[in-house]
Amino acid sequence: MYILGMSGEHESLPLSEIKGILEGEGIIYKIIRERPLIIDAESMDHVMERAALLKFGAKVIDVIDNLEEFNLNLYGRTFSLRFIDFSGKKENRMEIERIAGSKVNGKVNLRNPEIKIGLVKIDRIYITEILERKDSSFKERINQVRPFRTNLALQPKMARMLVNLARVKKNDIIVDPFCGGGSILIEAGLMGINAIGIDSSEKMVIGSKINLDHYGINAKVYKGDFSIIKKFENVDAIVTDPPYGRGSTTNREDLKKLYERMFKVFREVIKKNGFFSTILPSEEYVKIAEEYFNIVEINEMKVHRSLTRYFTLLS
Repeated sequence: MYILGMSGEHESLPLSEIKGILEGEGIIYKIIRERPLIIDAESMDHVMERAALLKFGAKVIDVIDNLEEFNLNLYGRTFSLRFIDFSGKKENRMEIERIAGSKVNGKVNLRNPEIKIGLVKIDRIYITEILERKDSSFKERINQVRPFRTNLALQPKMARMLVNLARVKKNDIIVDPFCGGGSILIEAGLMGINAIGIDSSEKMVIGSKINLDHYGINAKVYKGDFSIIKKFENVDAIVTDPPYGRGSTTNREDLKKLYERMFKVFREVIKKNGFFSTILPSEEYVKIAEEYFNIVEINEMKVHRSLTRYFTLLS
């Protein structure tokens, strides 16, 4: 059993992302509680490696009712201890950590402990081992620091999350038919997922290749209309952030007609049990998508007063 502390960047997307990773990796799970997330699964390794909207993960060792019951024998190993409170009550964190630390048979080492202990208080106190979170260095991949920058680049956290929603695993093949500067291709590649990009702009094709080379990602990028996706075989998922009319180009094609054509083409390409993970510009376009696909889930994200985007998973 695991406790996962999720990012506060969105109300529902962090949980959707975790489900996407687990289902993509074929890991059976059961959600015990949603806030905070308590989940029963055989492993959280892939979630810890891949999730963009995850703050921490902890494996449950034991559950107690109060601090007086706490006693932990680490047989002299070094440890750190952290109190994490979800109970809503005001607790003296430093005092609790001091008392609990005195009940551990081990040596305190805050800098480089052999084991990180987390006391997570919800309805009861969960004794946990804090799991290592791989540093995915999102700040090193934001649009502003890439060698090739675009006006409307999808930031790396959102790009990675969109890939994870698509239920893909290492060595699967995804296609981004509106790849722009390569945000989605980069994040997929860093997770060991094979990525193919398409863009109608020569500038974007060249620029995305520059970015991919910069981050050491081996992905193919082709110039052309998104419909050339038909020539690729064994595509496991389509993951893309298509133009939505605010500074993004449609090559003078009417936006609604472009989306209708896109849905029709992608419906022909996507394999049985495959997914199409995308961001739609309004409820109108969600309804158009329903004419071609089954909607698995939708997460609304308000960007500002006049713009809401719909993170949509289709099958």
